[in-house]
Amino acid sequence: MGKKLELIADKPERVTAFLSSSVAGLTRARADLLVKSGEVRVNGVRIKANASLSVGDRVKVFVPDEVQKNGLNANTVYEDDNIIVFDKPKRMTYDAIPQAYGAPLFAVHRLDTNTTGLIVFAKTQAALAQLEAAFRDRRVKKIYEAVVSPAPANDGETVTAYMRLLHGQNLAVVSAQPKSGYKTMITEYTVAERMGNAALLRVYPHTGRTHQIRAHLCFIGCPIVGEHKYGVKGGAAIDGAPDSQMLAAVELCFSGLKDGLEYLNGKTFKTGNGFDLDFLRGGKR
Repeated sequence: MGKKLELIADKPERVTAFLSSSVAGLTRARADLLVKSGEVRVNGVRIKANASLSVGDRVKVFVPDEVQKNGLNANTVYEDDNIIVFDKPKRMTYDAIPQAYGAPLFAVHRLDTNTTGLIVFAKTQAALAQLEAAFRDRRVKKIYEAVVSPAPANDGETVTAYMRLLHGQNLAVVSAQPKSGYKTMITEYTVAERMGNAALLRVYPHTGRTHQIRAHLCFIGCPIVGEHKYGVKGGAAIDGAPDSQMLAAVELCFSGLKDGLEYLNGKTFKTGNGFDLDFLRGGKR
């Protein structure tokens, strides 16, 4: 999760220098990421650059737990001799984790750089083969949370569309009707909370297409706040919205594992979404 802090500047200095000296375990580089992610307000105004502070300025910041960790910038949710599950922060690529961890790890699946949350790595080739097969065969129940604007009219539904990935552009093209070369994608969602014209959704992908949630929610008219590739400006027009997508992988559960991994069947891994929703709950538009 994380914590919200309110601090008062006692001398003129850059906000990143102030935060790194005021928050234990926070480096200037990570303070800069918080600023660029829209997690810092100065005198009630969200800033997007390393601004200068004056004496008496009030600085509010949301600091995710993993940002204060030394070394690997990702919380360990679960670890044993076969697998490790991390809570990946945004702006961290999935393939940077093994190097930061300092020991051999094998990526079982991927998360987009700006998608936060649960990501699984295997510690052995045998575990990798089983876990990859579980993801491929849809034996992993995955739940995401996303903030969208505008909110869907329905409180929940399962929607189907068809997509083709443009590999050179890393972009999914979506169609309402089946087409040659397009793959079916099925996404279920429920509304967890409505906040004005926005909503927090629980999202259950029934297929595993690249960029599925981002592309599908935009296609049905509910782009993810801060998501720019499919939502054009996503929720960037909302006062106080972050500049990166509000999408998090918050739960996953395996089934059908065997050959020494049976103990993981039915085990649910969870993490919080880490979203600061004050800009929506406070009615700022």
